[in-house]
Amino acid sequence: MKTIRILAAGACALPALAFAGDDSATVNGITFYGKIDVGVTYDTHGAPPTNGGTLGSNYVIQKNSNRATWEMIQSGLNQSVVGLKGAEELGDGWTGLFKLETAINPINGRITDALGTIAANNGVAQANQTSLSDSSLAGQIFGSAAYAGVSNQTWGTLTFGRQNSLQSDALTNYDPSGRANAFSLIGSSGNTAGAGRTEEARWDNSIKYLGSYGPARVGLMYQFGGTLGRNDTGFGADVGFDYQGLSMDAVYTVKKDETASAALSAAQVKTAVAAGFDIRDSLSVTVSDQMAWGLNAKYAWDKATFYAGYERIHFGNASSPLPTGFISIGGYQAAVVNNTAAQGEQLEVVWSGARYWATSKLEAVFGWNRYMQNNFHGGTCSHSSFSSCSGTEDVFGLFADYHITKRFEAYGGALYSVVAGGLANGFYHNNNLDPTVGVRYSF
Repeated sequence: MKTIRILAAGACALPALAFAGDDSATVNGITFYGKIDVGVTYDTHGAPPTNGGTLGSNYVIQKNSNRATWEMIQSGLNQSVVGLKGAEELGDGWTGLFKLETAINPINGRITDALGTIAANNGVAQANQTSLSDSSLAGQIFGSAAYAGVSNQTWGTLTFGRQNSLQSDALTNYDPSGRANAFSLIGSSGNTAGAGRTEEARWDNSIKYLGSYGPARVGLMYQFGGTLGRNDTGFGADVGFDYQGLSMDAVYTVKKDETASAALSAAQVKTAVAAGFDIRDSLSVTVSDQMAWGLNAKYAWDKATFYAGYERIHFGNASSPLPTGFISIGGYQAAVVNNTAAQGEQLEVVWSGARYWATSKLEAVFGWNRYMQNNFHGGTCSHSSFSSCSGTEDVFGLFADYHITKRFEAYGGALYSVVAGGLANGFYHNNNLDPTVGVRYSF
């Protein structure tokens, strides 16, 4: 609750501020801003909600999706956040800037902690589990963003701190749904944004450069190793251009010691307790090295914009194995560690869709996302008996977004997901239909 108190104090001071011409809460170059997104959803095959996570619902079919559920959700379109950002003229065309942003759950006022939803299911039988999701948001005070830097119209922008990966930025621009949690696979699952691991969609200890040169643009990013004692160095590069209505970007990422978290089984809980771990903040963690590259495109024509994208991800065993008990993101402890689970596994992600402005206030959105997992089981294997068999996951999202005012909007639509082959291993059901309605206020 510390972050909410800090930002609430800033909000209480706003009546004394001089508001900028665009009616934002800005004074001396510092702006208080946020997005609050709440709604209601129904899953034909879902799981009861867990407080504090990024989603509030499974949305996409999951292993523990075994019943029809009605539930209140948050962040159906985008993650709810509150934050502070600022810019200060330094002279000679240079500007100093910063951003501090906290992801929140407006349903209960808590800081978003996806790993908490996983830990809450430690030792719980799959049939009785509540909704859970992995994420880079693990209860950190400024988990969404925390960086500072400088910017120049000629030389570009250089920032330092915790910030989105270049692939995450690209997906926000090139997913037709804008990575809406309730209507997109690459929105509700951050694996694509994190080069295969959703916990790596944001990089700590990173330097990021963004520059534009006429119609072309370039992005470079480097992460220094040492986050929580890990050798998690990373490098990313983005090259893109805009020409008339066409935009394209190519993104490349290499990352070491990426992590993915899962709930402990009942047997693992017994072992962890015997070893002295606190089950309330312990997890099973897989560590791997990742390489990913992707191509993205969109074309704006009249009132419509068309989107398409592709990403190929390679999973490698950890080149710097981590020990049992290491502290992972959000302060969670790795009671079980697997450094050799990724033996050449490859995942391909493809998507397409469109946005159309039916009126000046009503926007219609359709998107299709697909995961394609290569077989790494050996021989010919395309069934669901093993998670290492080849498999697919298809997600179709359709929704309307009505902008009632500049800041207030209402949305409604549905998402259908279906999984097959190795990606369906251990699932009770292979599909889910998830209609959702909600409202979002931005300030």
